[in-house]
Amino acid sequence: MKSLIFLFLFVPSLAFAAAPTQKSATLPEALTVEEGRALYQEHGCVHCHGEQGRGDGPVAKGLDNKPRNFQDYEEMKRMPTIRMEQAIKNGLQDTAMPAFKNFSDSQVNALIAYVRSFLVKSYTTLSMCAFQTYSINAKNIKAPFSVELDEPDNYSVEIKGNTIFFKGKVWPELLAKKTRRTHFRVLNKGKIHTVVSVKINRCDADLIELLKTLPCEKPSSETSAEVHP
Repeated sequence: MKSLIFLFLFVPSLAFAAAPTQKSATLPEALTVEEGRALYQEHGCVHCHGEQGRGDGPVAKGLDNKPRNFQDYEEMKRMPTIRMEQAIKNGLQDTAMPAFKNFSDSQVNALIAYVRSFLVKSYTTLSMCAFQTYSINAKNIKAPFSVELDEPDNYSVEIKGNTIFFKGKVWPELLAKKTRRTHFRVLNKGKIHTVVSVKINRCDADLIELLKTLPCEKPSSETSAEVHP
């Protein structure tokens, strides 16, 4: 794998050749919250997390471990769906968060959707290879909208019409780890409309196949001349 990183570091044209490799998606519709709202109220979530999900419910002050603030972007971006599922199903040790083992999968999903709705209108998770570009149709958002990256040094974004183009730009850094995760948020009228969680995979096998398709220039006579001691 180090040899592949070397290629992308010292042969920039490979990165440009890989860029057209693309995936596509559409931002989801607004979260459905009716069932989740009922579960949130009926099962006491409001007592700790509060009516607006800020972690300021009536019993929050008496807790050593303060309830999570569902309106805090920095806090919520560290909560992928699988962690939220585990917290609801199994509770959280050393906190007041109980386990709801009898919840069905649909109830868990409904509660997660409602909890996310305190911060955003929609939420989605995307998965891509490090050498790919993701084109994301944002037809569900009224223009104008903007995009803010969590890691602008490592990733870039471009908006063309109602399409968002997202890709990595620091190839050696991206290829150094097998998997990494980043986030960006789509803003509309100054508020977060959508949070996009992106899983970046190195995709070793796919990368090797991609490199096989790239044209290789034959060395010139100057570079291919033998060097004698």
